[in-house]
Order: sequence, then structure tokens, then C-alpha cells
Amino acid sequence: MGDQQQLTSEPLWHGIFRLAGPAVLMMVLQGTYNYVDTYFVGYLGADALAGISTGGFVLWMTFALAQLVTVGVTAKVARRIGEQNRVEADRTAVRGILFSVFSAMVIAIPLYFLLPSLFAFMETTASVTQLGTDYMIPMIITLPTIFLSFVVNGVLSAAGDTRTPFVLMFVSLLANALLAPMMIFGWGGLPALGVAGAAWATALCRIFYTILAWFSLQRTNSVISFKTHGRLNLRFSEFWEVLRIGAPKTATGILFALVYMALTRITSHFGTPNVAALRIGHIYEGLSFFVAMGFAMAAGTLVGQNLGARQPRRAAQAAWVTSLIVGLCTALVAVLFRFGSVILSRVFSSDAQVITAASEYLLILAWSQPFMGIELVLEGCFNGAGDTLPPMAIQLPLTVMRYPIALLLSFAAGWGVEGVWWAISGTSIVKCLLLIWWFGRGRWAKTVV
Repeated sequence: MGDQQQLTSEPLWHGIFRLAGPAVLMMVLQGTYNYVDTYFVGYLGADALAGISTGGFVLWMTFALAQLVTVGVTAKVARRIGEQNRVEADRTAVRGILFSVFSAMVIAIPLYFLLPSLFAFMETTASVTQLGTDYMIPMIITLPTIFLSFVVNGVLSAAGDTRTPFVLMFVSLLANALLAPMMIFGWGGLPALGVAGAAWATALCRIFYTILAWFSLQRTNSVISFKTHGRLNLRFSEFWEVLRIGAPKTATGILFALVYMALTRITSHFGTPNVAALRIGHIYEGLSFFVAMGFAMAAGTLVGQNLGARQPRRAAQAAWVTSLIVGLCTALVAVLFRFGSVILSRVFSSDAQVITAASEYLLILAWSQPFMGIELVLEGCFNGAGDTLPPMAIQLPLTVMRYPIALLLSFAAGWGVEGVWWAISGTSIVKCLLLIWWFGRGRWAKTVV
């Protein structure tokens, strides 16, 4: 328990960076799946980019559904580790893995049949709809591996091990970087599958990740192990408790994806290049997002373990120090967007219209990057405490408001597609400020998990 005990006693700066370093790298690698797909699919044209952009919004929905189990299990594991109860931490993690597989199997079937309705909702062209569907089907078929990767990352990080998820992700990413162009363009004697090839490459590599994770968790010296020290005590009451903790995060994530689908309806009125620009903008916003998420995982672990060790003041200090670090890091990303938007846009497309649209989007996103980063860190801290309702109460209504604000700015105010970009950026700033206020009230420290 040495590493875990350090998190409740060592200097905060040391603990934050020791956890966040591998976590940030792991999140960047996870996002690199998208970079690889976007880079190679960009050679297939604007419709193909728009297809994986719109398909990506549906994929976000599956990621949100994965959080239904992950957030609750992660919070409970961190609390048990803080209490120095390794046996129950192991049992909670294994039960969470079983819950995640069960949930994925239940969700995959209705999601498959909902695909046509989701693309119809976005009002994409027939070509973009077909390409987006081709991209999503392999992801749905292998949905249990997506859920498993989220839970494995969560429980290991909650126990203070962010290195193992990084190594697993790095190995599977190398496989994806090799496999994606082969399956997209038909290299090495494989059939050229186009957009579907990008999806199948990612899906196969997630299966590879799951196999690696399985063997890793068999080790008795792992911070979390399948060696459950006797009976597993599989209780469905705990399953419902996990769902209760994770439900607000999932509801917010699903709504987030649906609102982006609605924003795509508006964006599509201004042409396919702007829909492609959404994809490029999201790829680059990942620079802020993945840095913030890595630090958020570290902060959530510190908050959870220190609350388990009955040190709420130290938990709060971990949250504020991490927020400061991330605010400074994402401010640098904002500067990059501000002065390098055109150069960045050219990396993923040679289409002049796409480059112009994407660079305009990046210029507007620059204003919100530090705020988005701090928002994600504080959300992670709430999740680590098991108090998931406050982020939902703030994020859900403001996310919904993006659609009417975008309509108002784009059409009534005559801002065109920039109205969509400002609706996204402006609401991010407001969400951050409200989360800072709510977290400062300190009620999260009294949550029982």
C-alpha cells in the first residue's frame, strides 16, 4: 500500500505530477486514435471527414454510457484505497468490470438500431450519413471493449497507478497507427475499406488493449488485481449504487452528444466544409481536453483517497492546485490556436474551404480553453468525491442552451456559422465559473460512498 499511502501524505505538487504525468500521456494517446483516423481519412475528402465527425458524435454518446459504471466504480475504489482496505478495493474493481461488460451488451443492440434516426436528426447528406454509419458499426459491435478500457483505466488510476494504463494504451496505439492505413487504403494485400477501415482498425486495437489489460490485472503485485481474496460477493445492490453515482455524468455526456448533433444540423446549413471543420476543431481542442482530463484523473484520485483518509482540507487543496496548473497549461494551447490556426488546419485537409472554416473555429475556441480545462478538473474532483450531481446541475442546462444560442447568433444576429462556434465557446466559460463557485462551497467533502 506504499504508493497509495503516499497520496495522503506526500507533498501535493509531487503527488499531482506523479499521477498526472502518465495520465496525461495516456489520455493523449487515447485521443491519438482520433488523430490517426482523421489524418488518413482526410485524404478521402471532405465528405469522409464529415462522416467521421458526425459518427464521432454518436461515439461520444457511447463514451458517456461507459461512464455509467466507470465513475461510480472509480469513486468507490479510491475511497476504499484511502481507507487502506485493499481487499474490498479489488472486489469492487472486479465487480465493476463485470458490470461494465453486462451494461455494454445491453446498450449495444438498441444503439445499433438507433443509428439511422441519429443521423437523420443531424440532417447530414446521404453520402455523409453512409460514411458515418460505416464508421460507427464496428464501434458498436465491439462496444464491450470500449466500456472495459474506461473501467480498467479508472480503477487503476483510482488506486494510484497511472503508468500501467499509459503503457497499455501506448502499445495498442502503435498497433492502430500501423493497422489504420493498411485497412483504409488496402495496403499489404488487405481490402481498401475506406472510413470503415479506420473504425475496424481502432476496434481491433481496443480488443488488443483488453487482452493486455486482462493479463495485467492477473498479477498479484498490481495495485488492483483479479485475485479477489475469497468470495467476490457479487451484489446487484452495489450495481445500482454504482449506476446512481454514474448516472449524472452519463446523462450530461449523452445530452452533450445530442446537442452537438443538433449543432451539426445548424452547421450543415453552411456547407459540408464547416461540418468537416467541426472534426478538425475537436481534434485540436483535444490538446486542452486530454491534458485537463489527465490532471482531472489525478485530482479525482487525490480527492477520493484523501476523503477516505479523512483529510478533506488536503483534498480541497489538491483540487485548487491542480486547477491552477491546468489553467496555465491550457492558456498556452489558447495562444497556439490564436497564432497558428491556419497552419494547424492545413495538417488535416488541403481543401481551402475546410482550412478557412477550421481556422475560424480555432480562433474562437482559443478564448475558452483555460476555462474548459479548469471545468474538467473540478468535474473530476466532484466525481472523485462521489458527488456527481453538481456538475450535472451546471453542465446540463448550459449545454442545452448552446442550441438556441447558436440559432439566435447564426440566423437572427446574422453571424453565420461563427454563431455556432461562439455558442460553444461562451457556454464553456460560464460553466467553468459556476463550477468554481459551487466547488468552493465544500459540500462535496461530506458525500458518503
